[in-house]
Amino acid sequence: MSIPIRFLPVLTCVLMLLGAQTSSAATPTPTLTPVPVSTATPVPPEPAFFSVIPWVNGQNTAHDVTAKIGETTCATSGPGISGGARLHFQLLVPSEEDLPGCGYEGAVVTFFVDGRQAAQTAIWHSGDMYQIINAIIGPPFARFITVWSAEIPGIIRPGGRLVPYIGDKACGNSEVVYSNEQEAGCGVEGSQVTFKLLDAQGNVLAVANETATWHAWDGVSDPQKLDLTFGPAGVITTPNTGTGDGPERATAPWGPLALALASLGLAGGIAALAVRRRAMTR
Repeated sequence: MSIPIRFLPVLTCVLMLLGAQTSSAATPTPTLTPVPVSTATPVPPEPAFFSVIPWVNGQNTAHDVTAKIGETTCATSGPGISGGARLHFQLLVPSEEDLPGCGYEGAVVTFFVDGRQAAQTAIWHSGDMYQIINAIIGPPFARFITVWSAEIPGIIRPGGRLVPYIGDKACGNSEVVYSNEQEAGCGVEGSQVTFKLLDAQGNVLAVANETATWHAWDGVSDPQKLDLTFGPAGVITTPNTGTGDGPERATAPWGPLALALASLGLAGGIAALAVRRRAMTR
């Protein structure tokens, strides 16, 4: 059958449409597979860092320190570090993600010094800022920061030391004053503390003008600060050798009056020597 030429363009279009439908049916559109999204493992919080200063029976000494949260032991210190003026122990307390039962924001951390629980606690916070904890074990004590000058002419001898007294009882050292619970006759709330300078043999060389009031230290508040002086220039305290009632005030051998008398004596001696020389030349 012959097709008139005028119908050829229409026939071509029809054939192209039919071919496109056949090709579409033969090649299905591929289904896109979703790409899995990687999820990063969450990083656990940083441990909390504590620097624990032990005070056992008023002494800065201990063998080990342990940190607990609840009943879980979360950190045990290595050997103490004696750097600076204090023995201290460093502890890193991990988070509960690192060690189940341990740190979370706001958790209460308790400390054990040589196996004995201290009254002082801390709050767990993640981060590298350390907390200083004064862990007190044993009877209470008062703590002072004493500042005093060694420039006291005529009384400083090798081995001299500053000792706190309550009445006639020596009760510790220049920083710690014991309680009556630790040593009978020592501090109770409100006791007056005096500080005496002793030589190596324990003789009293001087008594500070300033006194202090005994209060038990809580390990949190600042120690009491004392700037001690030992009387005006040329005045010291010496042991009383007459009555045995304790130290008394005495004038130093080279006070102003003694210096004046010494000057007069020296002038008189020079005059006498001049007279003697004139007599010998006659």
